[in-house]
Amino acid sequence: MNRKTLIALGVSALLVAVLLAGIDSGDLPTGVSGEWQWPKINASPSLLWLLVAAVGVAAYGGYAALGFRALGVPSRRGWREIGWVAGLTASAAAVQVFLAVGAPDEYDLTRWAYVHYFRGSTGYYEIAREQAAADPWKFLADYPTWIQSQDPFHIGTHPPGIIATHAALLSLTERSRGLTDFLNAAMPPSIVSGFRQLEVMNHRTLPRADRAEIYLVSLLTFVLCAGTVAPLYLMAREALPPQLAWCAAALWPLAPALNLFQPLADAAYPFLSAAALASGAWAARLNGTPGSAGWIAIALGLLSGATMGFGMMYTLAFLPVGLMVALVVLTTRSNLWLRRFKTLAWIGAGFLTFVGLVWLATAADPFEIWRWNLRHHARFYEVYHRSYWPWLFVNPIETAVAMGLPAAVWCVTGAAADHRYVPRTAWCALAVVALANLTGRNMGEVARLWMLFLPPLFTAAGVGLTRLGGGTRTVFATVALMGIQTLGLQTLVQLVYPV
Repeated sequence: MNRKTLIALGVSALLVAVLLAGIDSGDLPTGVSGEWQWPKINASPSLLWLLVAAVGVAAYGGYAALGFRALGVPSRRGWREIGWVAGLTASAAAVQVFLAVGAPDEYDLTRWAYVHYFRGSTGYYEIAREQAAADPWKFLADYPTWIQSQDPFHIGTHPPGIIATHAALLSLTERSRGLTDFLNAAMPPSIVSGFRQLEVMNHRTLPRADRAEIYLVSLLTFVLCAGTVAPLYLMAREALPPQLAWCAAALWPLAPALNLFQPLADAAYPFLSAAALASGAWAARLNGTPGSAGWIAIALGLLSGATMGFGMMYTLAFLPVGLMVALVVLTTRSNLWLRRFKTLAWIGAGFLTFVGLVWLATAADPFEIWRWNLRHHARFYEVYHRSYWPWLFVNPIETAVAMGLPAAVWCVTGAAADHRYVPRTAWCALAVVALANLTGRNMGEVARLWMLFLPPLFTAAGVGLTRLGGGTRTVFATVALMGIQTLGLQTLVQLVYPV
């Protein structure tokens, strides 16, 4: 490593140490006092499982370093590049399991049993079981009316996608005894223990189908979260060589927010946002090229729009993602303005087609639902006061902590060292994040609600790392520091349980 690389890594290590020591001592607040702070926990992890987690992070760091070196050789690209990314996807899932088992008892994989069950954490499973499972189509048809009387919290501010998913999976596990038996048999012991504790607390037995459903929805969230490395790599690859795109994707699974908020549905949304941005960026790049590439551009534009339409059935946070996609398309300098607007038109067509089909299938007006979601969101700040100026400064800090301070340092380094090579996806995402912050659209819970804005920011990390001359050892060291931050935070802060 050269001197500049060592300085950057030293700054990252110092920031991680200050963060963890400050939270542990109470000198560093985890929000704004009197308004919203992430509560601390007083639980120590098992030293054995912490060591196991550390070994898993080290093994992942080794794979990330090997992939970085391999993709620097032109002859190893093409199909080998696909193989390395496929391996990264599997490795991302593995390292997130290792990180989870390193958490204190009940904050490890045990929380997979708790989070969807507790009304204070989400509430979607409870509504699906009590109101939607018997007749989901009637529930969806009545949703525009039903949503009007809901609170300004989780339920009132979200479209019915999560509830519908729970209802569909409950129906699946109830009808398919083989699947239910398999899921219950394959469940890790810590999750089984979590369900037993729930039954003791509630003095009733949780049906096997419900256990299987809760585990299945957690598993799907986990797979999508880890799988985000694939669309993130494709997004970065649109503007960067393989090594730099690899850095962006390889650092993603270590991001603290993803691991600490598992298995909330929010951890799955980055897969959709990254897919929409990757499709939109490649559609803009390929538009106007002769032959089959032109048709591929149209298909990618439709896919980008449909993906955002699907995401809007779960959360209105995809509205800013749509703005990111639009900015990415409009800033494609290799295209004439007419072609840029054509790409936007195809993206819009994909979005409206998907939304129209959902409207036709459910008989529920999505625009009416979204209107009430926005009204409920506005009511939240009437119930819980938030001061504008403190959060204006806290939100960027929490964003950096959520993505991982070492990754944030490399992103800032990339922008400072050679901003011309930072992909436009990163700049467009940064502009939208800044706009969301300045307009006060989220004063608190940035780490959860802005999780789907993070993937494009990672595309700048590889630029910073390579511009300072970083190599395989730098990649390994960055992964290690990211792992230390995540392992440290999950022993200090409570995120997914009811406060």
